[in-house]
Amino acid sequence: MSLSFEVAPLTTAHARAAHGLTTSVGWAHRYEDWLFALSTGRGLGAFDSDGALRGAMMWFPYGEDFGSIGMVAVDPTVHRGGMGRALMTRTVADAAGRSLQLISTAAGRRLYDSLGFEAIGDNGAHMGTGVDPQIPGMIEPASAFDLPALIALDTSALGYARDGLMQALAEAGEIVVLRQDGAIVGFSICRLFGSGRVIGPVVARENHEARRLIAFWLRQYAGQPLRIDVPKEHAAIVAWLNELGLKRGGESPIMVRGTPPTPTGPARRFAMVSQAMG
Repeated sequence: MSLSFEVAPLTTAHARAAHGLTTSVGWAHRYEDWLFALSTGRGLGAFDSDGALRGAMMWFPYGEDFGSIGMVAVDPTVHRGGMGRALMTRTVADAAGRSLQLISTAAGRRLYDSLGFEAIGDNGAHMGTGVDPQIPGMIEPASAFDLPALIALDTSALGYARDGLMQALAEAGEIVVLRQDGAIVGFSICRLFGSGRVIGPVVARENHEARRLIAFWLRQYAGQPLRIDVPKEHAAIVAWLNELGLKRGGESPIMVRGTPPTPTGPARRFAMVSQAMG
């Protein structure tokens, strides 16, 4: 089925409609997850002639040079109606020359290829029940005074700044940090998401640091549903999570249109905020 539609901005006033749309296609996102996304990023919707939301997506600008795209959903009764392409084309135009990253689905891969996105890696979602991995380590809660250092470490690990998102995550979630000689060398964030909690981002210098930062949340929320999105390049973390019962759901290409970002320090991103936010 195809129908006429208009692409227009989404706001928090559309959160209920967006939640209904993604629920209809089987996503676990809560209404609150849409509110968080719409308050931290920029949304676009495809509205039919009656004003009903039939397609939606989000993109998140990070500084002047980079952005992340996600939460692309189209009413399944109108697939192949051109909504996905219209939403993506408008986003690329709105991004004003930024390099853009997204996590591709199998259904969207042909569209993203045609728009100039190229695969630079793979991501996978690990989901399961928290279990104490018995990894000791001096992990401590972050304080409000730590936020500038966390933003700086996140920026150096990614090669682009996302100050506003980090501020929002600090307000929405819990943060723990790893210190060395008084300086923060790693951190992880955990927050409510979907049917449980999501761990991410996780930023650290080495695998053993990332394990300690992830283990804190696995222990803290033992017996509860957890999710963590880990790039395939971190093979040791992938294997460890699989062994703990947080099974990887499969590989999804990480794609970039433009120049891929380059980390500027020794820290690396071991887990994403989410597939949409990078």
